[in-house]
Amino acid sequence: AEHLSFVDSKSHAYVRSSTGEITFADENFAREIMQLFTTGLVMLKQDGTPQRDAQGNNIPVYSNEDIQSFARAWTGFRRHGSRGNIEGDSATCTSCNRQDPMFIDEDRRDRFPKSDLQGGYIGDRYPLCEDLPPKMFLRKGAKYRFLGSSPLPELMEDNAQFETDLTIKRMILQQG
Repeated sequence: AEHLSFVDSKSHAYVRSSTGEITFADENFAREIMQLFTTGLVMLKQDGTPQRDAQGNNIPVYSNEDIQSFARAWTGFRRHGSRGNIEGDSATCTSCNRQDPMFIDEDRRDRFPKSDLQGGYIGDRYPLCEDLPPKMFLRKGAKYRFLGSSPLPELMEDNAQFETDLTIKRMILQQG
């Protein structure tokens, strides 16, 4: 994330309330994602050739308003500091946190809906968590293991000691 301009990008509302300035979210990252990694610049037919309008011009996939909307989706990301017990030499790299390099600062995050390319909004057609049945994440037959503070591969299978050691607390989920 060292070269991505969305890091430390702030929402308009945050900047306006903290400094009084009128600003816009950094559009560079949103534009790069659209051009290079997702849709490209022009609409394509099934065979990969460009779609053209009645005048023979290529039909663009998105407008600058779309980029502005997508840029707002990348606001609020900030860097975590390095952690001495995990990271490398802090003398040569002061922000080399590779475990959890970023977090979302909710104060700097743009909270308003972001339009998509089909005339709706990003996230439309997906249910809200509050609309899902209670305990939806608990599936019948699922196995849950407490892995401790570090999910190392050697902890993915139960140790044979777990079967005989009665001091280990166990939790059994009821079916249904």
